[in-house]
Amino acid sequence: MPTHDPETGPSPLASTGDQPQVAYPPAPPRTLDKRLSPTDRDELIAAFNAGASQQHLATKYGISIRSVKRLAHGNSNRPQAINNRLTPEQRDAIIHTFASTAATQAELARDYGVDTSTIKRILRQARSTEPGDTFA
Repeated sequence: MPTHDPETGPSPLASTGDQPQVAYPPAPPRTLDKRLSPTDRDELIAAFNAGASQQHLATKYGISIRSVKRLAHGNSNRPQAINNRLTPEQRDAIIHTFASTAATQAELARDYGVDTSTIKRILRQARSTEPGDTFA
């Protein structure tokens, strides 16, 4: 049992053996994939897009509001993220176009449907892997 010092407050427990026992150990976290079927995900997203409140959906599906937000905005939708990736051929084309034309990073981003930060990262990686500075 912790002791109490009037000037410093309660002292910490002396060892882990002094800590109280809990009735149930904490449950391991479960991913959304284990809590929601693909059908449930699709229904949740459709209901959200139709105007259902996040609180209502969280209660209905037994998940947190944060999980509803992540699903509704696509952050938990890995297949979608994988489908949006640039191919190695597109990356090479971006590097070649930037080096050989007057195309700006913003124009390349618009042409390939990505953010300018993606173009910058591709060009930075190309600089660090190729000998010589071809983008100066």
